Order: sequence, then structure tokens, then C-alpha cells
Amino acid sequence: MPKQTTPSLKIKINRNAPASNLQPFRDYFKGFENVGAVRKVFGEKTASVLEKMKVSFISNRRMYMGIRDNDGNISIGTYHLKNSDNKVLYLDIVHELFHVKQYMKDKKYFHKEHMKFMGNRALYYVSPIEVPAYLHTVEEAKRIGMSYEEISEYLVMGPVSQKIFRKFLREMNLKKRFPATKGDELPVVINREAKIKLYPFSDYFQGFDEIEAVRALFGEKTEDVLKGLRIEFIDSPFGSIFPNEEDGHLIVSSDYLRRGDAKSIYLGVLLCLNFLEKILEGPALNSDDNRGFVESAVLLEIYRSVLAEARRLKIPDDKIVDQLQMPRFFMPASEYNRFVKKLGLFPKSTG
Repeated sequence: MPKQTTPSLKIKINRNAPASNLQPFRDYFKGFENVGAVRKVFGEKTASVLEKMKVSFISNRRMYMGIRDNDGNISIGTYHLKNSDNKVLYLDIVHELFHVKQYMKDKKYFHKEHMKFMGNRALYYVSPIEVPAYLHTVEEAKRIGMSYEEISEYLVMGPVSQKIFRKFLREMNLKKRFPATKGDELPVVINREAKIKLYPFSDYFQGFDEIEAVRALFGEKTEDVLKGLRIEFIDSPFGSIFPNEEDGHLIVSSDYLRRGDAKSIYLGVLLCLNFLEKILEGPALNSDDNRGFVESAVLLEIYRSVLAEARRLKIPDDKIVDQLQMPRFFMPASEYNRFVKKLGLFPKSTG
């Protein structure tokens, strides 16, 4: 079992991440082989494509759906699956299956275009892979009877200027308002109970119970907290470790565990443990807090705590900023810059 000991920390990291927990698409989404909008994409191969299709899950409230860069399957947020309206989930699958076809045609091009807008949400609305995918999805939304307002709301994908969004609506052929119609009943069945596989924290991270910064969080309960802590592994193109907002378990990028810098991994774990401590305290950490990262005193406290530990270890600022991926990808560039400056750091370019 490969392990690495950091030079400045008495911790051990087991880098042998488990294989992806992929599950059959049809276990969760039944009947899509009969949907005209899907058959228009795959033609006579529709049934065979969906038979081979897999899904994976990420238990994060801010995750919706996306294509896995490494294999072209679909990744889905468990909160989205459990709580979103049936029509939204239906359209999301129609949309992602259009992306699957794009990926099958040229996965290198798809990956390149996908990565362009990850740090700049405005590029999403002009992306050569997103615009045709949404045109296809909007046509299906009209067919099932959704109104102009319902479709417009569906198309909101994060903060962006009204000018950009209005132009996007025009490209979607949404120039005039129209009411909802009866439409056709959705010919699909969606299973909302995702199966998440969790692993013991101590199988991958050892020695954290002896770290002063960790014991300062949990005191005499440190060993018990870490013993009960679990890890969810995901495939992600980003080096990331972040917390589940509901129970505090760690969500870890498998590739990051295998290849990431040990001190950066340590800071990522410490960040999650700070989140966990707030979750165990009670309702102070509200994942639906509309103030977001910039204005949330609790979130700033968490990141400042991790920053203090990074300073103690003499970790360079660029490595510290790497730990800010969660706010970076869920905030407009201007807010992200404000957040990083509040921490006393210089933000990386978000363009």
C-alpha cells in the first residue's frame, strides 16, 4: 500500500484511491431510449448507448449534472437528484446526453471547450458546446409545455450580466413570451435514491489525531470524530478535497489523492475538518446562506483558520490559493477576488 510521509507533518497519506463507483444509467433513468429528443441525437444506436451508459454521484448541494472528462459518463449531484423538479431533471438528462454525443465525436475538443468557462461563467453562455446543447434542450422544453418564464428560469446557470443573458435567450429562440401548454406527460421514470460508497477516513489519513490544529477543533473527542469520519471519492479534473455540507464527510478527488502535493492535501483535509466542526456545533453553518462566501463570517473564519496553519508551515501563497477552488468555481470573479483579499491573499486570475 503506497504511502508518503510529509517532511513537516507527522501524518501518513495512503494514495491508493479506490476505483470509481459507477452505476448503470438505466438504474436511475428509465425510458429515455423512447424519448424523441434523445433518439434524434443517437438514432438507431440510442438503446445500445444508454445500455452502456454509467452514472456517478457527488453529494454536494452545488453540483447539478455534468460529463465526466475521463470517460464520458454522467456525474450527478445527489441533492439535485433528490430535490429538483421532475421536468428539470428530465431536461438535464436530455442536455447531458447531447454532450455525451459531443464527447463521443471528439473528446479532446469537448474537454478543451469545457475547461474554458470553468473560471469564467460568462463564457458558458457563448460556448460552442453549450449553445447547441441548450438549443436542443429548449426545443424539448417547449414540446413538453413549459412557459417562457419556466424555460428562462431553467437557463439561469450562475451569476452573469443581464446583457449576456438576454443575448443568450435570443439565441435560444426565446424572443417572445408564451404561456405554458398542456404538453405531453414525461415518458420516463427517475429513481431519486442515489447510492454513495463511503470509506473510513483512517484508511487514507493517519496521524491527524496528533495534529495540534485538529485537536484544537475537537479536543478530547478528536479520536472519536476521526474514527467516525468517512470519505467519498470522485473523479474530477480538479485537484480538490471539499466537505459534504450536510454531514461533513470528505469528498476527495481520486487523482488528487494519488498525485497531489502532500501539504496541499493536508490543508484540504484541514479545511474539511473545520467545516465539520461547524456542522457539529449546530446551525451556524448554513449551506444555503445567500450571503455567500464573501459576507459569511463563519466561512471566512474557517478559511482564515486554514490560512493560519498554512502560514505556520511556511507554505507559499500560491499553494494556499489552490485551496480556494470551491469559492472560485461557485462565485463570480469579482466576488472571488474580494473574498481572497479579505483573507490577505492575492487572487489568481479567474479569466
